[in-house]
Amino acid sequence: MVFPSRPAQTSAYRLINRTDLLNLTFADQDAISSEAMRQERWGLLHKATFQGNVEERKVTIFFTADQGRFALNTTIWACTEQTVVFKDSEQMPIRAVEAVEFHQSSEEE
Repeated sequence: MVFPSRPAQTSAYRLINRTDLLNLTFADQDAISSEAMRQERWGLLHKATFQGNVEERKVTIFFTADQGRFALNTTIWACTEQTVVFKDSEQMPIRAVEAVEFHQSSEEE
């Protein structure tokens, strides 16, 4: 199994801003049932953190909250075992993340 870079049905996700995270609540259970895929997700989030801090590259994070499914285009500033942290200390639990899509930088296009 490979952790998805993009969900099959992206139209099921509503694009939001980082500041909207404050209005969301997250379930206690993980959106991903496979332990192997959870480990891969964690590695991809750390890769995205490195690229965000060093190369100033953004990713799209597809995730689930109690209010529905959302997508967020952003730079990841930090990633702990439990939390993804963004600019201005906005954050979300890693367990909510369903997919991570990396974007090409303008030099790669």
